[in-house]
Amino acid sequence: MTKSSTKWCGKLEYIRCPSCKNDIPITYLFCPYCGLDLRFIIRERLIARLTFRDRVLRIYMLFKDPIRTVEHIATAPDMFGGFLCLLICSVLLLFKSIIIFSKYGIRLSSTAVGYLILSAMLTQLVLWMALAFLVNLSIRIVGGIGTFRDITSIVGYTQAYFIIAHVASLVVVATSSVPYDITQAPVSLGGAASVYIPFYIIIAVFAGYGISFTHMLKRITAISATVAAIVVFIVFFYVL
Repeated sequence: MTKSSTKWCGKLEYIRCPSCKNDIPITYLFCPYCGLDLRFIIRERLIARLTFRDRVLRIYMLFKDPIRTVEHIATAPDMFGGFLCLLICSVLLLFKSIIIFSKYGIRLSSTAVGYLILSAMLTQLVLWMALAFLVNLSIRIVGGIGTFRDITSIVGYTQAYFIIAHVASLVVVATSSVPYDITQAPVSLGGAASVYIPFYIIIAVFAGYGISFTHMLKRITAISATVAAIVVFIVFFYVL
């Protein structure tokens, strides 16, 4: 974790131990002089240094090098990256809604489009928070030690994989000759909804991997707990 964060920062930095006042390289998780836990201080320092470009790069790198990127996110979890993913996903949800309405021959006014934008953002936000809540509950059950903010951040970033799911679902809806009834349950919408299921699992695996760092769990334990939480969500949302 520390090697990764140092590489991303571009240079070795020092922090002052609040207990013994010695300058400690940021690669140390504990003060070598007094033994104080420096992880929270290091994390806050790294989060404060993140720029908009860093967050966009994180999202991009989740597709190119997911393992190392998740490790980097775990060293400095922030919420803004999750909101960037939320905005991208919301735009795709908006396009899908517009296509569905067009299949019914419904012309949307600018006001209606505005409501659809808000609806898409709210839908993605509720999805993000619901997944984070279930994962947090599952991680607590297996003994994870960490904050809900860390889980929310990691799950927020892994929403990036929903971008692919939204695009795939958008294609299914656009190419289908059968109008979709938006009042139906997700399982009734066929491929447009079921295309999301494998991406839920992908999100669970990578989120669990990152949570293993932030909550001091074995990787297999954190991943298993996260997958179990996501499976519960899938069963509740798609089956019940």
